[in-house]
Amino acid sequence: MTSRITCDAHDYFEIACMRRSQILVTTYSSKTYQGIAFDIEVIEGEEMLLIKSASTLHHVLLTDIKKLQGVGNKVVQHNFSQQWSQP
Repeated sequence: MTSRITCDAHDYFEIACMRRSQILVTTYSSKTYQGIAFDIEVIEGEEMLLIKSASTLHHVLLTDIKKLQGVGNKVVQHNFSQQWSQP
């Protein structure tokens, strides 16, 4: 069975992508990715967050993300921090 995230968590990812927010993502395995929230894509049945950083496009499994932070955005309200417990 595929792991799922809550609708509330999914909303954070969608809004970050819609705004093209500068984000910092930390996974449950403590890997970090920083860049622009670009899109959510389904790859082989798994939802992935696409993060653009310089010339690299990272694909991060939504269910692997422990912490999502909006950092360095011009609009202060777009800077946030949200953390989840492991599903």
